This record gives sequence, structure tokens and C-alpha cells, in this order.
Amino acid sequence: MTAALRGGRGLVLLSDLDGTLAPIRARPEAVRLPPETRRLLARLSRHPRARVGIVSGRSLRDVRARVRVPGAAYAGCHGLEIAWRGVRFRHPRAVRLVRRLRRAERELRRTAAYVPGTLLEWKGLMVSLHYRLAPPAALPALRAAVRRVAAEGPTLEVLAGQKVLELRPDVAWGKGEAAGLLRRILGRSLGQGVPVTLYLGDDQTDAEAFRALRGRALCVAVGRQPARANYRLPGPAAVRGLLAWLVTAIG
Repeated sequence: MTAALRGGRGLVLLSDLDGTLAPIRARPEAVRLPPETRRLLARLSRHPRARVGIVSGRSLRDVRARVRVPGAAYAGCHGLEIAWRGVRFRHPRAVRLVRRLRRAERELRRTAAYVPGTLLEWKGLMVSLHYRLAPPAALPALRAAVRRVAAEGPTLEVLAGQKVLELRPDVAWGKGEAAGLLRRILGRSLGQGVPVTLYLGDDQTDAEAFRALRGRALCVAVGRQPARANYRLPGPAAVRGLLAWLVTAIG
């Protein structure tokens, strides 16, 4: 990769946020992108031979506000909504299921009210039930409640992340499809040959992107999950070191 970047090939860097670029916190609203990480991402985003895309389970509005890297592409709700250079995509079938999601949110909110340490988050095209601070003994009941709500109609699926259960529209579109789309769009915008593509992620949802990009990108797992990556880094501090190396390598 060093020879490719120094030889003039472009770079498409795609990355998750929580647990990858920024350390995970007990509550999702407490997550902050380290200033040095933002500075390095901004340098890559400004480079004429590089493009940066953030692919997150957070809502599009939330991830953009937390990352704040000019020129970067953003995919929120695991890719159900994407924005770059003034163009915004929202999966049309997911949009049609917003009312169904709102009903699911109301039902889960009643369940969460009885379990201390839970946080129910409305994301516009998804509903997330965070249980990092909940008693471990409550997890079976929470899982059962989420599965029950999802089973009330054929239109929602359950997604299990790190200390979070999510309901999202069952539309066969996730981080894998979003990463593939961003790779094509950002790569073509460079106006040259096939770029080097990197995808960084720490969650099982990022495994979708790893599978979709197999053979077309270098996939870097951060932490213990997910599997089937080309490389593995221990945490966000090591990711910051990789970003610094990329800035140097691309020149």
C-alpha cells in the first residue's frame, strides 16, 4: 500500500465512528471524536487524491455533528441515509416504514421504562435500545421484547451491536451496500485509476461491509470484533496512528 500511495494512486478511507475513530463511552451522547483524529481526517479529506467517508449506526444528523470533517461523506443509520457534497439519499422503502418504526418505538419505550440503565434512541430510520448500564439479568427480557415488537410485522429486523439492540427496516440494505456505494462514488470522483480502499470498523455490523468489500478493499478490524478482516488494530488510539501514517504516505 505504501508504494501504491506514494506512486500516485488515490485513497478512499471508510470508517465507523464509535469504537473505531472514537472511544466507546457508557452513554452514546458522551462520545467525542479526539481532536487529533479530526485533524488527521481533515487533512486526508483535503488531499486531492483522497476521499473520506464515515459509515455509522448513528443518525446522519448525529454523525455529521460529531465528526465535523469538511468534505467527508457521511452514511447514517447503517447506510439507510447518505450525504455527500449537497446530495442526500434516504432509502425510499425505509422512509415508508417510519410510521411502523414509531409504533415500535412507543412499545419499546414502555418496556425500557421498567429497566434502569437503558436508553431508547430514535434515529429517524431506526430505533436503538442501549443497555450498557442496565443490569445483566435484564438482557434476556430486553431481547425478548425487541424480538416481539419486530415480529408484529414482517417489515422490521433486529440488529445486535455492542451493548445495543436495534430495530431497522428490513430492506436488504446496510453497511455493506452503503460501503460499496461510497467506494464507487468517492473513487470515481478522484478521476483516476482504481484507488486504494480501506474500511475500518469495530462492530458486527461492520462485518457486513467487510463481506461486501472482500477483494476490493483492505478491511481493518478494531478491537476483538468483527472477524474476517485483513488486519486488526487494538483500538481508536492505534487507528489514529494509522491515519497519521496515511497522511505521510500519500504526501
